[in-house]
Amino acid sequence: MKKNKAEKLVKEADNYLNMARWDKAEEILRKAIQLDPKNPEAYYLLGEALSKLERFQEAIISLKKGDELLPNNPRILHLLGWNIFMAGNPKDGRKYMQKALNMLPEDVKILCDLAVLENKEHNDSKAKEYAFLAMQTYPDDEMVQEVYQVVTFFSKLRSDLLKNNN
Repeated sequence: MKKNKAEKLVKEADNYLNMARWDKAEEILRKAIQLDPKNPEAYYLLGEALSKLERFQEAIISLKKGDELLPNNPRILHLLGWNIFMAGNPKDGRKYMQKALNMLPEDVKILCDLAVLENKEHNDSKAKEYAFLAMQTYPDDEMVQEVYQVVTFFSKLRSDLLKNNN
């Protein structure tokens, strides 16, 4: 009975996530986890809500618990990697996201997030590689177009700055 109630709460929280009501989703997911502490989806969605709230360390804890319950799930690994990166550790964040990308090689979100990570780390060739692959696979996707434009812009800017400094 508790499991069924928890599953209903997880679905309800997912709806709140889709409406960008992160606080409400968090509240509901914490109740779901109290009812069923072995539900990996609840931990994943809680990690997503906490990530949207920019509470990256808390998201990491939730996502690691989700990964313990459902090891090597590419969705969990991707979001865990993103939060680790956002918490200030791009090296480990990259490892998790690359592992997720190996499992889902054409996933647009993973490609874009890796492009953003590499762009922030000034790894222009890797950023362009991920952005270009995303653009080839999903040319009409607005997020892909935006990431591609940003990566291209900053790569050119950095290149121009280097030329001007020499």
